[in-house]
Amino acid sequence: MTLLVNGRFLRVKPTGMHRAGRVLLDGIEAAGRRIEVLAPKGVADERVDRTLWGPPGRAGDHLWEQGALAAAVRRRPLLNLINTAPLTLPRNIVWTHDLGPLVGPQWYRGAAAYGRLLLLSARRAEVVYAPSEQVRGELVAAGVAAGRTRVLRTAVDPRFAAVDPAAVDELRGRRGLDRPYLLHLGWADPRKDVATAVAAHLQLAGTRPHDLVLAGREHPVFAPVTVPEAPTVRKLGYVDDDDLPALMAGAAALVFPSRYEGFGLPPVEAMTAGTPALVSDLPAHREATWDGARFLPPGDVDAWAAAMACALDGEVTVPTLPSWTAADMTGQFLAGLPADCQP
Repeated sequence: MTLLVNGRFLRVKPTGMHRAGRVLLDGIEAAGRRIEVLAPKGVADERVDRTLWGPPGRAGDHLWEQGALAAAVRRRPLLNLINTAPLTLPRNIVWTHDLGPLVGPQWYRGAAAYGRLLLLSARRAEVVYAPSEQVRGELVAAGVAAGRTRVLRTAVDPRFAAVDPAAVDELRGRRGLDRPYLLHLGWADPRKDVATAVAAHLQLAGTRPHDLVLAGREHPVFAPVTVPEAPTVRKLGYVDDDDLPALMAGAAALVFPSRYEGFGLPPVEAMTAGTPALVSDLPAHREATWDGARFLPPGDVDAWAAAMACALDGEVTVPTLPSWTAADMTGQFLAGLPADCQP
């Protein structure tokens, strides 16, 4: 049986969960599993096998998912890799990455509608994958049948494990990163708590010369975030997947003070690239990093400043991580499919 895939997510510039979806999609193909990726017209990604017309814009993509995609799939199984699925289909397989819109609606614009869609997609799905036991528990608590849930641990793109030092030097020269720097990803997402990162950085700026580099872009889905202005706070904007491994490898540490995560892929990517990860002490972060990161109390500026100082002084080590590859993730995914969807 050819497994149909909802390729709507391939339109957007990838962030953590989109990178996870791409790695799994590539892993499924590498395993020789027959798939057909359906996407809206205009999605220019080599993974797409067939496009279907849909209305333009972000809202149009949601309408495409509920209308054109549902009509094309009918009663066949459909793999949905990023949270939502056509609600009328009887055989959805959904990867729910987190329940952020339900846990913290204040972090989003239009959280109520998206949160309902996310939760209904999970409740009506035949199988629901979660990236961590934390999210699996949240789904069950929200009314998803426990027997239909599976944990699917996210694998890291192999590019993070093989960063060429010359690529780091080239990126630093191109981006003007001529001083030691700490890296924060996703600053425009309110739950990433850039305020704690900036406040801790400013405590150290006078004694340990360095920059705090903020990667990411503003997005209409998120509530506004204000970043204090300072010459040592550098906004790079969106960093694509070709540059991100080198940016992480060149940092003294990744600073990730998020208030909520379903998994927390960037800390694992950073550690895979050989860079220490300073992360807020959340269950998902402990699970994602195999307890190998430096864990800090959320919002405790003094604690974050102390840990950042240690990282800049080279006193935070990166443990050897257990092996978990795209092939491992793919095998776990395939094993969790319904019996009539098995290869």
